[in-house]
Amino acid sequence: MGTMLDTIGDPRTTFADLQVEAVAGYGNGKWPTFAAAKREFPHAHHIEIDVNGAGIGDAGDFENGDMAASEAGSWAKRRIEAGVHRPVIYFSVSSWGAVIESLHAAGLHRRDVRIWTAHYNGRPHLCDSSCEPGIKEPADATQWGSAQAPNTLPHPYAGRNIDVSETSPSFF
Repeated sequence: MGTMLDTIGDPRTTFADLQVEAVAGYGNGKWPTFAAAKREFPHAHHIEIDVNGAGIGDAGDFENGDMAASEAGSWAKRRIEAGVHRPVIYFSVSSWGAVIESLHAAGLHRRDVRIWTAHYNGRPHLCDSSCEPGIKEPADATQWGSAQAPNTLPHPYAGRNIDVSETSPSFF
């Protein structure tokens, strides 16, 4: 398993003194952090997040305030057609059914995408049926700690503007 970090702050200062093996960053929206994260951590794995459907990056954000879960399938299909291998669909674990339904409506299957869930339970894990009924195979990554819920973040992330995800060995 691996660890992926993301932030809406400056990645250089936010991740200072941390071992950064993978970093996600927003390519658009209110906090475009991807370019800085890629520049500051050139040897890490990188995920660029599209929050508004502009058709950029490797990952689409399908949470409230960003794209709707019902758009996940059509967004993923467009990214595949643009040459992205197994685009990442990021969403709250409670939206699992809606995302899978959207994929099927677009003619895609679970195996065509990487699933990155948000499930802030304070412990590293990959969401499965114990997190949400109806999950048939585990998520490829799960964001389990958030800067928005600081008490879920273990040392060394406590007090920093960091979201932390567990990634499967095959995520990258």
